[in-house]
Parts: sequence; structure tokens; C-alpha cells
Amino acid sequence: MATTLTIRADDDLREELQRRAAAEGKTVSETVREILRQALSEEPLGNKVGHLKGRLTSLPQDSDPWRKKLRDHNWRP
Repeated sequence: MATTLTIRADDDLREELQRRAAAEGKTVSETVREILRQALSEEPLGNKVGHLKGRLTSLPQDSDPWRKKLRDHNWRP
């Protein structure tokens, strides 16, 4: 069952929605529904990459002269 949802949007947002809908060959309502579905289904970044925590290692700071030079140059006390 579909219900009507009313929102307030400024003229710029309305025009942007209309341009995007026209470019995709869809109605503004279809475009807004897709945007909302995508936004609501997105997971927080931490959930997406949490399995990587602790798996990345870096080289020792002074193992590469180029890294050492960058580190020395950019060091802030």
C-alpha cells in the first residue's frame, strides 16, 4: 500500500530533482523513492570496513628514506 509523503524543498532542490529525474527518464517521485531507499539501506562506514580493523600494517617509519624525509618535513610538535 502506498501513502503520500509531503516534504518541503526549496526551489534549487526541486529543480535538481527534476533535472535528475529527466536525465534518468523517471518521474520526480520515482527518483525521490530511489534516493530514500538507497540512503536508508546504507550501512555506516564502520560496519562496512570493520572486518579490516587490525589487519593493515605499515612499514617501520624509517625504513624508506623518502618516508623519513616526508615525516621529518611534516612533523608538528
